[in-house]
Amino acid sequence: MHMRTRCGPSLPPRHSAALLLLLLLLASCSREELALVDLQTKVAMQVYPTEGTREQLLTLVFSLTGEPTEKQVHIVAGNQKSSWVVKARSDEKSTYTVGPLSMGPDVLLPKGQWSLSILSSDGQTLEEVFAVDYPTFKELVAYDRATHTLTLATTEALLSLYDRDGALLSTHLLQPDSDFFIDETAETAVVYVENQDATYTITR
Repeated sequence: MHMRTRCGPSLPPRHSAALLLLLLLLASCSREELALVDLQTKVAMQVYPTEGTREQLLTLVFSLTGEPTEKQVHIVAGNQKSSWVVKARSDEKSTYTVGPLSMGPDVLLPKGQWSLSILSSDGQTLEEVFAVDYPTFKELVAYDRATHTLTLATTEALLSLYDRDGALLSTHLLQPDSDFFIDETAETAVVYVENQDATYTITR
C-alpha cells in the first residue's frame, strides 16, 4: 500500500520574505560600520643634486573602525586625472599607511582637493576628501662634483655618509651656510632638511 508522506506546514510567501529581510537586517546590525578615525597627509621631497632631478612624494596615514583587514584604496588627485589603486594592510595599532605616491620625476603633486575611497572586504565603501598643499620648494643643498664639496644654505641639516655597500659610516649635524668635503671613503651622502621635509641624495 502506498503511504502518503505528510510534511509540516510551510510559511506563506509573504512570511518567508519577511523572515529573509529580518535575517539581512540582523546581519547588517552585527557588522561594525566602517569609519575613518584620523587621516594625516605628508608631502615630502626627494632631491638628487648630482642627477639634477627631484621627486615629490605623498603619504597617507589613517585609522579605521572595524576589523583590521586588508583594504582596497582608490586615490584621485586634485587634477581629477591622476589616480592610484593600492591595497593597504593595518599595523598592530590598526593604522594604515598608503604611499609614498608620486607623479614621477620633476612633476609636482597637484594642489587642491583630493578624494579617497576605501573598500572593505565586506563590501562597505568609505569616501573622504582631503587637501594637498605645500610651500614653494627651494633647493638648499648643492654639490660640486669637481671638489666633492657639499654646500648647505640657510638651515641646519643632518648628513649621513654611506660606503659603496650601503653601510653607515658617520652622521654629522651641518650648520647653516656651511661646506662639507666628502672624502673617498663615502660613496653616498644623504642630507635631511627637517623644515623642508626634504631628503637630498648625493652620489660621489
